[in-house]
Amino acid sequence: MRAILNLLTLLVLCSTSLYSQNSEAALPNDSLSKEINRIKKDIAQLKNLKISGWVQAQFQIADTRGISNYEGGTFSANSDKRFMIRRGRVKFTYNGKHTQYVMQLNGTERGLNLTEIFATATDPWTKAFSITAGVMNRPFGFEIDQSSSVRESPERSRYTQILMPNERDLGAKIVIAPGDKSKLHGLRLDAGFYNGQGIYVPGTSTPAGYAAGTTPLLGVNEVDFQKDFIGRLSYYKGFKNDKIKIGIGVSHYNGGNTYQNNKVYDQITNDQDGLKVWKMADTTNKTFKNKTAPRMYYGAEAFFSIKTTLGTTTIRGEYITGTQSGQNNSSSSPFFLPSSKDTYIRNFNGMYAYFIHRIAKTKHEIAVKYEIYDPNTKVAGRDITSATVNGLSSADIKFTQLGLTYTYYMYENVKFMFNYNIVTNETTNLNGFTKDIRDNILTIRMQYKF
Repeated sequence: MRAILNLLTLLVLCSTSLYSQNSEAALPNDSLSKEINRIKKDIAQLKNLKISGWVQAQFQIADTRGISNYEGGTFSANSDKRFMIRRGRVKFTYNGKHTQYVMQLNGTERGLNLTEIFATATDPWTKAFSITAGVMNRPFGFEIDQSSSVRESPERSRYTQILMPNERDLGAKIVIAPGDKSKLHGLRLDAGFYNGQGIYVPGTSTPAGYAAGTTPLLGVNEVDFQKDFIGRLSYYKGFKNDKIKIGIGVSHYNGGNTYQNNKVYDQITNDQDGLKVWKMADTTNKTFKNKTAPRMYYGAEAFFSIKTTLGTTTIRGEYITGTQSGQNNSSSSPFFLPSSKDTYIRNFNGMYAYFIHRIAKTKHEIAVKYEIYDPNTKVAGRDITSATVNGLSSADIKFTQLGLTYTYYMYENVKFMFNYNIVTNETTNLNGFTKDIRDNILTIRMQYKF
């Protein structure tokens, strides 16, 4: 981009010079000067525009045909191998004096969609306060805000994709981030309000009530009166010329969905046979319909990185716990009003931990990622029988994952990633989950970034 602008400048100045020397009707000096200044101003404005992007082309092999997964979406019924464009991004960023405009598009074989579009204004005095409005990443934890182009594994964690699918939402936030001359540099507060439904992207997930492969609506949909608060307080700092880096943070999500009726299941009790069952809330003196079903999350993050002669070693992790309102067969946060009007309120927790090592000054990196998502901490394993027996379903099953990744940084803008994700579910009395299902996936990815 810079080379193109420099070439344009040279051509304009050369053509102007030749014109002034050879034309009998040359512009007066003052007119020529104004014209050159105008051209310089236009070029200076173009320099404020940055265009970037990346494409991730990949091949995947699954253990089982048609397997459901969080590594790019469910395989087709008769397929256990596939080529796909996981992401194809083009990002336009225009930086003003104290402002910024961002628009990012995503194009794959599944279609073209808007990923984000927002504007930011920063105070001109301290430059520590800013406000951002539009479609943006939810400010919860580290993993959501980390770009997929630099992430050390192919996908974000299972719990992230279930609780905050597609990462982004429509809303507004304030940011307080003291500059590098401040003693508080490294401290950052993000706090804002959002619709809560996020962005639905066809091909990545199918909302409840719609057949697989259908496309109900694209984009952000507001379906209730609830506005969700999201906040994150973090501190990331480098020492000894960034040879050592540390980071910590806490996050909070306070939102909800609208109860569509008074059938609310919010307790797990034991029946006369000692079997754990869902119990419907007492509505004798309480009405739920049209009120808010809770989505309450609490998160913590930690980060440590050290650079030695052996390379750069990074340890990073997050933990999340809270309350999630969902359906009998799903704990996912809905893009649309669920087809089932009954509400199930679950206590959950989840976590991930990375060990990452960039080998010496080579182009090779290894990463190990372990993650857990338990959608219902009140039940475990053999407690889960069937929706008809005790109201429990596959949405209550705990999953663990172990991801092993090798990345080769071939060029500055090209890298190859090889990942094998080992997925384990707890064994239950539920049909289809009486043993660990075969749902491991191998991903081979090439990424080009500019």
